[in-house]
Amino acid sequence: MDLKGDSVRYMNTDKIPPSRFPVRPIDKADFRWWIAKVKPRQEKQLAFDFIDNDVEYYLPIYKKVTYRPGTNKKRVFDVPLFPGYICFAQEVPQNIFMTGRVVNLIEVKNQRKFVSELSAIYFALEHGICVEPLEGTFAIESQVEVVSGPLKGVCGVVVSIRNSKQLIVEVDSLGSAVIQVDMADVRVVGRGGK
Repeated sequence: MDLKGDSVRYMNTDKIPPSRFPVRPIDKADFRWWIAKVKPRQEKQLAFDFIDNDVEYYLPIYKKVTYRPGTNKKRVFDVPLFPGYICFAQEVPQNIFMTGRVVNLIEVKNQRKFVSELSAIYFALEHGICVEPLEGTFAIESQVEVVSGPLKGVCGVVVSIRNSKQLIVEVDSLGSAVIQVDMADVRVVGRGGK
């Protein structure tokens, strides 16, 4: 196997590699799983290198929604669920650093647990279930500010965590009101307390 990072065939950033190569369940991998820590924004390019060299991998990708600054125009990007990492299967890693994209390798000690966790993510994404990275941790009574979307600039206190994506925020500025916001649109500005 000869993994070379100078391939220009897939340098177009608009190209999205398949999340799974070859397409089959995670637990059907021919070899043990490893994790490659990659240089910034190199996950997709390494996936194409793996395809070119017939290396089995899994790179979970989700659709990230952002808003263009100063407008409410939505932009959607296909991005890695775990930025900076790609999982691959080889008995012993071979020529992985030759790409120039890999910084470090992480050996997966508990293969059974890793395969179970990765399989759950694979199943969810393959069946259209929304899976997104947890970008922040929120606690009841945290003071928050909406930093994107149509409610940008609104500040309040978290009174409830609706699900893995939404918060209920109490806003006092003009009297008491409660709004539901997406976690991705909010940042913590302080911790409340009793």
